[in-house]
Amino acid sequence: MSRDAESKNDRLYDKRTVERSIKKGLLTRKDYDKHIKTLEDVAAKGVLGGPEPGDDDHEDAAAVAE
Repeated sequence: MSRDAESKNDRLYDKRTVERSIKKGLLTRKDYDKHIKTLEDVAAKGVLGGPEPGDDDHEDAAAVAE
């Protein structure tokens, strides 16, 4: 599959536009549900937000604001 075709396919299943794709008939709900079930669970790869240890940028920003 070419890079452009792969990109179009990704956009078809994009969470932000999938309802539009279904309404236009480009995708069925059944196909979408099937696609979602094939995705791997990546929850363990997530990272919680927050400052890194030793990251003093927030203090520098406060000093500049004063």
